[in-house]
Amino acid sequence: MLPDPGAGNIYFGSVKGLISFNPATFSDDTVIPAVYITGFQVHAKELPIQSHSPLQQSIIVTSSLSLTYEQSSFSIDFAALHFTAPEMTEYAYKMEGLDEEWTYLKTNRKAYFTNLAAGNYVFKVKAANSSGIWSSKETTLAIKILPPFWATSWAYAFYIMAAAALLYFLVRQYHKRIEEKNRQKIELLHYEKEKEIYETKLQFFTNIAHEIRTPLTLIKGPVDNIFDQIAELPQIEKDLTIMRRNTDRLIDLTNQLLDFRKTEIKGFSLQFTEVNIQELLQDHYNSFSALAKQRKLYFTLHLPSVPVMANADVDALSKIWSNLLSNAIKYAEKEVTVRLELQAEKEEFVLHVSNDGYIIPANMKEKIFEPFFRLKATEKQRGTGIGLALARSLTQLHKGKLYVKRTTTTLNEFILELPLYPEKDVPKPELDATQLQRL
Repeated sequence: MLPDPGAGNIYFGSVKGLISFNPATFSDDTVIPAVYITGFQVHAKELPIQSHSPLQQSIIVTSSLSLTYEQSSFSIDFAALHFTAPEMTEYAYKMEGLDEEWTYLKTNRKAYFTNLAAGNYVFKVKAANSSGIWSSKETTLAIKILPPFWATSWAYAFYIMAAAALLYFLVRQYHKRIEEKNRQKIELLHYEKEKEIYETKLQFFTNIAHEIRTPLTLIKGPVDNIFDQIAELPQIEKDLTIMRRNTDRLIDLTNQLLDFRKTEIKGFSLQFTEVNIQELLQDHYNSFSALAKQRKLYFTLHLPSVPVMANADVDALSKIWSNLLSNAIKYAEKEVTVRLELQAEKEEFVLHVSNDGYIIPANMKEKIFEPFFRLKATEKQRGTGIGLALARSLTQLHKGKLYVKRTTTTLNEFILELPLYPEKDVPKPELDATQLQRL
């Protein structure tokens, strides 16, 4: 007898007979499938198991991985071991540290991740059986993405140190710049103060020189008158000679100081005329020969074989040579040499004045040309410290040079270089054939 069709049975025919079942009698699938991670690919290539690989053993039994920043794009395969309607198994995964929600998959069993930032992550995956029951225990894989070398803690420490060093350098440079500005301001103040003192001193000496020169001139006149009558009073000749010599010296000193003042304030004008340099130098040599003989010095003069003609101010040139010869004789020990050279190709003549006195230190070879400066080693010698300063000022007015030659010998050598034609508008006479041949 056939069953009652109203009981809810479902019948299927087969070659072996009739199959019937009642869906109401079915029970839910209570087997929770276990999920395993079955594959790990980096840039679509399976991660190999080897000594230099992040994967040291099968991914199925691996609980953690450490990847470089270049391996931050990867995919993960997973599968549930469930054989009852496996096509109905669903999956869900979540990457902690990246996702907050689960991602559900109906049929796909692969998760993709691209360019993950450096840090620590935990990949979690779970599955649901054919009855839709989800497993309460997830399968996990800890993944660590290492930062690039420029983003490591050591690199950041280096950046901090470099930034601190740069900041220190900038602050230090700023303070140095401020200090340099302050130093320059202080130097400027010192310079202005020294200049003020120098101007005050020079003005004082100039005023005194003006005041002294008048009575000296008045004294010199009667002395000269009495000296003219020396034949009547021979017993006072010596005293009058001393008075006359010292009066002349004081007048020369006052004139020298006033001339230097004129050159300082650009009030000294030159009158250029054609001068026979050899004759003028010979006259000065003859004038100082007596003084050199008195000091028992070997005093020599060397002149070129051709005439040396130049445009110059005779008075200014005489002052320059007088100061150079006077200093050379004053500070010499045994010898003084004067040598004149003509350098036609440079259109100039050069005067060398050397002596064997106290050797001027190298660091003082410019200092000695400053007004009122005296070397300590020669302070016992009388002088005002104006002569060389005046000589250089007058040399510069002639567009020439006056300096001390740097030498390792036992001689001090002053070099005076003066152009033959310091004025552009002065015609330059041509040397004749005889002069050129002798040169």
